Amino acid sequence: MTPIGPDELVRLAHIAREHYILGKTRVEIAEELGLSRFKVGRLLDDAVKSGIVTFEISVPGPIDVERSLELQKRFGLKRAVVVRTPTDSPEAVQEELGRVGAQLLSEISTPEHVLGMTAGRTLGQLARSLESLAVSEVVQLAGVAGPMQATGVEVIRRVGEAAKSRGWTLYAPLVASDPEAAAAIRRQHDVQQTMSQFDRVNLALVAIGSWSPADSQFHDNPALSAADHAMLLERGVQADIGSILIDRDGQLVDAIQERCIAIDATGLRAIREVIGVAGGALKSDAVRAALASGLIDSLVTDFSLASRLLENHA
Repeated sequence: MTPIGPDELVRLAHIAREHYILGKTRVEIAEELGLSRFKVGRLLDDAVKSGIVTFEISVPGPIDVERSLELQKRFGLKRAVVVRTPTDSPEAVQEELGRVGAQLLSEISTPEHVLGMTAGRTLGQLARSLESLAVSEVVQLAGVAGPMQATGVEVIRRVGEAAKSRGWTLYAPLVASDPEAAAAIRRQHDVQQTMSQFDRVNLALVAIGSWSPADSQFHDNPALSAADHAMLLERGVQADIGSILIDRDGQLVDAIQERCIAIDATGLRAIREVIGVAGGALKSDAVRAALASGLIDSLVTDFSLASRLLENHA
């Protein structure tokens, strides 16, 4: 590019300041300077090309936009939100993912949504971070698996309060001792009422549990015997979503589903958008398996886990 003389530099800088800082339109600048709006447009282009005008895109907060877009494109996701956390400790990851997940849910939800949720520590943190929410109803998608503060019942209660809407809770264990016990539980009126709402859910937030290494309320459930664990691990179970078990290749492992009180894979696939919320050092393989299964459409995760996913996905 031909060097720009001092007079032209002043003119370009003036036009750029009027447009980019003061917000004047090209037509307004053209009228003030006696130029055509096309000439003003060319001068603004010259201001950029010459380096008089530079652009810096800065996103406030912990969101890593570049990594989010890369993850979204690489895995064909509807949305991907990658969160930078202060440390990689489980507590820091859960707190930050819960906070950002709550912001995302508040942003995308509408009064037309019937929201379904599973449970877990991160979703428990998300529920505590919500201040308000625009959904018509909230539905618990899986029975109780872990400590009270992280169960689906408590999550649904908190989210229902934020939304000022009805919460359909599932006062039942996630997994029963045998198929007959599970069938008896499903026949209970309150359980039937909540499970009948599954078909109405059109937006869902789900946790992703890991089985190897173990970081899952389902994995730790006392209703599972040592023989159950051995059989499921032998069949390659790597992840769970609610009571849905997934192997390392993303295939479903339908070994004990008849003992479970939760939405099944067919029901989950029918939901318009399923957002997985998971992070931490132990969950890389589980999240990768969940993505391979096609059961989740969107993902909220931490920077370190996102980096591992991208490094190992050609």
